[in-house]
Amino acid sequence: MRHFTTNRPSPMLVTVLIAALFFPGSPKTAAALQNIELPITIDYPLLRSLLVHKAFPGQGESTTLINEGNGCIYLALSQPRVSRAEDTIKLQMQVTAHGGTPLGGSCYTPLQWQGYLVLFEKPRISAETWQLSFTTVDSRLLGADGQPAQITDVLWQLIKPHIWSYIDGIRLDLAPPVSDLKNFLFPLFPREHRQATQKMVDSMRPGQITVGDRALRLAIHAEAEQLAAPRQQQQRQLSEKELEQTVAAWEKWDGLLVYLLSTLSAQTLNDAEKRTLTTLLLDTRYRFVNELDDRTMSSDIVREQFVSAWKQVEPIFRRHLLQGETIATNLGYLAFIASADALLIFDRLGPTFGIEISTEGLVRLARMLRATPQLLQYRHSINPDLRRLFEFGPHDQEPPAGKTQEDSGSLLRKLLTPLTTNEAMAASSVPGFQEILRWKVPKTDVQPYLQRVGKVLAAAASKVIAEGKVPKQAQKMYHHLIPAMAWQESCLRQFVVKGDQLTYLLSYNNSSVGLMQVNERVWRGLYSKELLRWNIEYNAKAGSEIAALYLKKYIFRDEVKAAKLDDNTLARLVYALYNGGPSQHGKFLKRMQTRTFYDSDTLFWQKYQWVTSGQISKVSICLTGR
Repeated sequence: MRHFTTNRPSPMLVTVLIAALFFPGSPKTAAALQNIELPITIDYPLLRSLLVHKAFPGQGESTTLINEGNGCIYLALSQPRVSRAEDTIKLQMQVTAHGGTPLGGSCYTPLQWQGYLVLFEKPRISAETWQLSFTTVDSRLLGADGQPAQITDVLWQLIKPHIWSYIDGIRLDLAPPVSDLKNFLFPLFPREHRQATQKMVDSMRPGQITVGDRALRLAIHAEAEQLAAPRQQQQRQLSEKELEQTVAAWEKWDGLLVYLLSTLSAQTLNDAEKRTLTTLLLDTRYRFVNELDDRTMSSDIVREQFVSAWKQVEPIFRRHLLQGETIATNLGYLAFIASADALLIFDRLGPTFGIEISTEGLVRLARMLRATPQLLQYRHSINPDLRRLFEFGPHDQEPPAGKTQEDSGSLLRKLLTPLTTNEAMAASSVPGFQEILRWKVPKTDVQPYLQRVGKVLAAAASKVIAEGKVPKQAQKMYHHLIPAMAWQESCLRQFVVKGDQLTYLLSYNNSSVGLMQVNERVWRGLYSKELLRWNIEYNAKAGSEIAALYLKKYIFRDEVKAAKLDDNTLARLVYALYNGGPSQHGKFLKRMQTRTFYDSDTLFWQKYQWVTSGQISKVSICLTGR
């Protein structure tokens, strides 16, 4: 029997051929489109502020709709209030109405009423212009006492059409914040996918408006492609160029965060809000410093930190900053919130979109907050707003005696390196050479030097205590804590000799300086960089203040729990926070439980025991080797 074979293609092959003919992009190469919903959330305080600027611009948040016959026929609205009523916006306003006949300079048979009008509005959005408007669906009249009221039908028929027409004619232009959102999103995506990014931005369109308990929420729909393969989970070391770019972007991010916290610091914040903001800044900076030090930094650090920070800042931002002085400020805040929320959404969708916050994106965010890009520059000047947030008080350091232009001349240029002359002259209270030379560690007989340093540390601790920054029950421990910390951090040195040159003590990773090894990046804006380097008293006071901050604001935040810790545990806990930031609070207590300490924990504990037992002379071991 002959066996015949057929040339008919298999069903699977037919399917593949049809797909190739009618869908030119193969399944392996076609980009996956995903419908993304990005929210614009207009909190009711912000909505009210927008309405006031737009429709109630007169004195006392008012607008006059009719004023004829010297007030004989008069209608004014004022003091709008916004809230939710089921699926509508409840707009309540005060109404002052007069209805009469002006004749010969007099007003005859006047009808007068003053009370409140409550309108129930359905919000709607124009798909073409992004104009937000409202349609009145119901109304109520309330008397001056807030109770239901009635007015004459004649007067009501006179004023009703004017009020309805005016309110229904209000248009809030959301095109500017939407444009800002688009401009922010565009540079987030990889350059090689700019065409796909443009398509996504162009596809953005308004969706449903939801009336929520606290805000009006407009959904923006967009079609986005998954633009990149998922990131590799394993970390890799960045190249020098990548590291330089990442550090530059992070410094801009730090500048934006400082600006945001500075703006919030001007508000009336409660203790919990202040602690949230200070902890956010410290944890953000400690993480950067640690990852920069051990070279484990990811190029995504800015995006990751922004996402984490916004989750913490958002409720405080909404509570305090949504009623700006101008409509441009309000719309800028709205754009900032929308951009931050959009970033959170893309972050939750996963890594396949390849988004990354660049320096350009941070500058765009700053402009939404009405900040100039110059405010994001990584400067080390004192920021009074940050000091107020941290409750450090004003920075009023005066030049010490003996500081003259003459003694900061050629001798400084020769001996005080690696700092340049301009940098050394930057702070007027940097001590002169002779004063600095007093703090050079002698090669022999270090006891007089140790006594002088001990007096500096004792004075710094006493001053911080006198300022009320140390809980009373911890003051005895605190007097031992400060010299033990200085011993652990610097071996009681502010300056060292490198080669033939005298300079300030800098940590091995060039981040922390001086007697108390205050980290210049972590405490940027809170202390003077130059004074931390060149003024031993200033450095001692700064380190003592930082230790007191951790003690009072973090450890004694819960006085009941703090009271259960003995002095030894308190001291070790403060040092762990000083060394690693607020996140070390719980981590150190766990290390205490498991008896698994870091080397820094153990070394500090040794120094603290020596200080409390009067064995300060042992410091000579690290000073002279003997």
